Amino acid sequence: MRIAFGYTAPLPFASRGQLPRRVAAMLRLGVQRVKSLRLAWARWSVYGVLLLVIAASIGLSIVMERAGSSIRSSAGPMLDQSLPQLRHLGNLDASLQRYQQALDQLSGTPASQQHFLALLPSLRADLERDFLALRLGIGAQPDLAAVNAHYWRLLAQGQPLVREVQDAARNGQLARLALLVEAQYRDAAQLRARVSLLRDEVQQTIYAGGEAAEKNALGMTRLVHLFDLLALLSSGFLLYHVRARFRVEEQLAHQAGHDPLTGLAHRRSFEARLRSLPSTPHAVVLGTIDRFTRIVGGLGHSFGDQMIVGLLGRIRQAAECSGGEVYRLDGANFAILYQWPRESAEFEAALSALREEVGVPYSWQGHEIFTTLSLGAVSYPLHGREPEALLRNADAALQLARRAGGDTVVPYCEEINAQAGQRIATEAALRHAVERGELELHYQPQQALADGALVGFEALLRWRRDGQLVPPDQFIPLAEESGLIVGIGDWVLEEACRQLCDWDRQGRTVPVAVNISPRQFAAPGFLPHLEALLATSGIKPELLELEITEGVVMEDAESAIALLQRLRSLGLRLAIDDFGTGYSSLAYLSRFPIDKLKIDQSFVRNMATVGEQRAIVQATIGLGHSLGLSVIAEGVETEAQRSLLCGWQCDQMQGYYYSRPLPAAAATRFLLDSQQQHAA
Repeated sequence: MRIAFGYTAPLPFASRGQLPRRVAAMLRLGVQRVKSLRLAWARWSVYGVLLLVIAASIGLSIVMERAGSSIRSSAGPMLDQSLPQLRHLGNLDASLQRYQQALDQLSGTPASQQHFLALLPSLRADLERDFLALRLGIGAQPDLAAVNAHYWRLLAQGQPLVREVQDAARNGQLARLALLVEAQYRDAAQLRARVSLLRDEVQQTIYAGGEAAEKNALGMTRLVHLFDLLALLSSGFLLYHVRARFRVEEQLAHQAGHDPLTGLAHRRSFEARLRSLPSTPHAVVLGTIDRFTRIVGGLGHSFGDQMIVGLLGRIRQAAECSGGEVYRLDGANFAILYQWPRESAEFEAALSALREEVGVPYSWQGHEIFTTLSLGAVSYPLHGREPEALLRNADAALQLARRAGGDTVVPYCEEINAQAGQRIATEAALRHAVERGELELHYQPQQALADGALVGFEALLRWRRDGQLVPPDQFIPLAEESGLIVGIGDWVLEEACRQLCDWDRQGRTVPVAVNISPRQFAAPGFLPHLEALLATSGIKPELLELEITEGVVMEDAESAIALLQRLRSLGLRLAIDDFGTGYSSLAYLSRFPIDKLKIDQSFVRNMATVGEQRAIVQATIGLGHSLGLSVIAEGVETEAQRSLLCGWQCDQMQGYYYSRPLPAAAATRFLLDSQQQHAA
């Protein structure tokens, strides 16, 4: 199945496609808000982790300070008191041990006695020194009282023991001597036992303090390990979010320079690229997909996006094969940069390859959609040195290519800007033509072929500017393109009704046909304005005939049928203008509430010499009569053409052969003369 979109007129209703665009805008806004929320969540989560790490650091510092204080409180007394006490107790025990050894050597011999007496001062001095150090270290404690009592008793027995030992030795009382030494030894042993008991207590105190310090140190170690683990997790978390932030920034940077739909660089990137190029000749091509708006109107915006992606992908591939760079500007518009002059053979070959690639049908759901390109080309530095000048001139060439019907390449020249400037000036002047009274209607008579009588006029718009008539082909397409045709069309209807009122007051009634432009037909206020005009003017509705092109009614047939039925219910006459130049559906044509078919002058002009056009004219006449419609041929200029139409039983004709378009005054005289001749 083949679908061609080159024949349709502009969309009849301007509101078509607004809802999808609004939905797309809402979706884009939603995506932007989601991205903003994600960035905000990432930012605050990072802040939260940092605050958590800071709080953990402060908490760990407090806990470690307390643990350190606990260690100091437990280790300080141990270092300051317990360890010196333990050392003094050890020294005292060693002195007592030496004292016991001296007692072991004491016997009844004079030599041992002399030896004991010689050692006794030093032993006594050691005991006094060690006990004094112990007492100073421990202080007045209950545990030291027992040691103190045994100590003084032991010292008190030192000199008496020697005398008693000497007496026992002289008297031969060896048994008594042994008892004395044993008693002294026992006192020393009791003192050592007390010292040992006190030393055990000090050691237990040291062990308890050491265990407390070890416990606190182990707790500190675990807290440090926990903080290290928290720092490691926080670092990983931060690294993840920093990497995610970098990815988001890279995406934003890419989106800032590229089109989100196609991935191609956009207009600003294109302008920046042009500014960065060296001062060597290169060519810039602006292009657009012909009739893309109508394709979207027929198949929807979703398909339009798919088609844009597919076609621009093919355009990019074809351009890059020739060394070109493709940028998407907006909608169906794109730009290509070639690094060689426009006049070169490589440039011509590149454009030929590009157009051949686009000429391949675009396939979609079993359909083939044929597309063409309109292209405007400029060359650096011949047509501008700044990007703005190059783009402006390339766009002027592109617009000329579009007005030429598309599927063409227009190289830029100075005359294009002159024409564009003239179009702008013409449009500006046309906007004030109604208020300045520069517009006027000329009326071309229409003749009945059966009896030659005048059957009506066609109102044709003329613009008298500075005293000269502007050709219709110079301002009517401009009015259509700019939208001025809606206001001008309303004026035409009002002026035609005013002229009908004038003729009616003169007793002359004749129908007047008025062309309705596609944009005027699609305007929301068209029907209300026409109803109000009929009510205020008081003309007979059957005297006003509306000529509508078949492309307009075929664009949205169901809506067009409904509107035509409303117009017919007002009593207006309806005609299909330029019949045969578009693609009509006979099924729809039979449903249109119309009265007349108008054969386009392009078929009438050559029907005497071109067999195909002669066949079209005959078929149209037969079709109209079969549908119960009258048929009028326009552009009749010769007797031969009139004779052929009469032979084929065409109903009416208009053209230079019968009369040229006439100003209102001349048309009034023509009307009076024709009616008088017909009456005669």
